[in-house]
Amino acid sequence: MEFSFAKYTEITDLAFKHNKDYKKDGFIRFFICPDVNDYWFIRILKDYNEEYEKEEGSFIMERNKISNNYKGEELTLKKVVKLIKDDDGGNWDFQQSFELEELIEMLDDGYGILNLKAD
Repeated sequence: MEFSFAKYTEITDLAFKHNKDYKKDGFIRFFICPDVNDYWFIRILKDYNEEYEKEEGSFIMERNKISNNYKGEELTLKKVVKLIKDDDGGNWDFQQSFELEELIEMLDDGYGILNLKAD
């Protein structure tokens, strides 16, 4: 799996492999992006609205900002697995949409997404 500075990588399969609660909790997609001082860990939750109430067809994209141990720390597969296993479910912010593709396009922002799964 490849990780590139300021570019998201889809890690959905890895997330489901290392955290069995994700599927049970309604999450469907996961992404990560290394930045200068932080990692951006993204979870997409299906069938919930911005009030975290059940709403069929709605999606919430949660962004969690996780601090690096040091500026410019390289993101490795081992580090990603640790972040998944240590995930406390918190988020820095979120975005709600009725279109999953819209949320993924927000992440892409014209730079592409590594390891992107076909729907």
